[in-house]
Amino acid sequence: MGNSIELSVAICTRNRHKDLMKCVESISRQTNMEEDSIEVIIVDDGDTDRDWLDHAGSLINKGNMYLRYYKKDPSEAGLIKSRVKSIEISSYETILFIDDDVELSANYLDVLKQTLISYPEAVGISGADQGLSCSLKGRFMMILSGRSLFSPGKYSLSGFASAMNLWNIQKNVFRTEFLHGCNMCYRKQYLSEIEAVSWLQGYSLGEDLYISALAGKHGPMYVNPDLKLIHHGSPTSRDNAEQVAHTKIINHFHLLKTRNKANYFRYFMLRWTAGFLSLEAKFNRNHEAYLGYKKGKEELRSLFKGA
Repeated sequence: MGNSIELSVAICTRNRHKDLMKCVESISRQTNMEEDSIEVIIVDDGDTDRDWLDHAGSLINKGNMYLRYYKKDPSEAGLIKSRVKSIEISSYETILFIDDDVELSANYLDVLKQTLISYPEAVGISGADQGLSCSLKGRFMMILSGRSLFSPGKYSLSGFASAMNLWNIQKNVFRTEFLHGCNMCYRKQYLSEIEAVSWLQGYSLGEDLYISALAGKHGPMYVNPDLKLIHHGSPTSRDNAEQVAHTKIINHFHLLKTRNKANYFRYFMLRWTAGFLSLEAKFNRNHEAYLGYKKGKEELRSLFKGA
């Protein structure tokens, strides 16, 4: 690969222009990338005016870095379809997906370049959201509820990836079974199986784990905790609490199927996690989330029988 890279940075967005501008600004501040070719692609599910794009372009278009914009047709709506479109239209063989409500540290792309060079066998690489935290009590509750294990790079027994809450306290690069969707870099040759599956709709909760599951079959994936960013988790353009809770359970069942893990034990653990989450939502008086988790748990039985 040498000491330079060619990189497509894909930002899938929908009407979060204030968040997206902060993201663009953080890309424009990247250091030590003068010798690299970088395209920044905005794949838009919403509406963005020309003045906004012109300002974004004035920040990005310098040296070998340039901005591209793709406005999706309404028939293409949905995050997973934006991911697929990004793969299809990107120019380079290495693609970094970042969320539109992310701010990268100033050396993020430089550290990513060095990680790609140091791990040529890597199928994918991710970094650590500095905004995530996990107390000892929180970690215990995640393990008790089936959402996490002790290892930061392992899926839980019910197929959840909550162990990523531990990523920003790690000291060294480590192997992982999944990447975090807010920042996930792949070598594009390993993404040929990714498609807009029917169970990923709208906000497409779990689409990052779906991509990880398919790409990860081809080789190792790594997390470098020195790849630092802040994921603000903007509520704009997300589904409502009931829908998110419902799809969190149902989509994790489909993710188990994608990983060929939809056996009786995993099914039992997913029902355990769904029950725990519904009780947690009820205790916190989050009625919409409670209804979503309860509905998801009730649907699991028929889904498992039909698998």
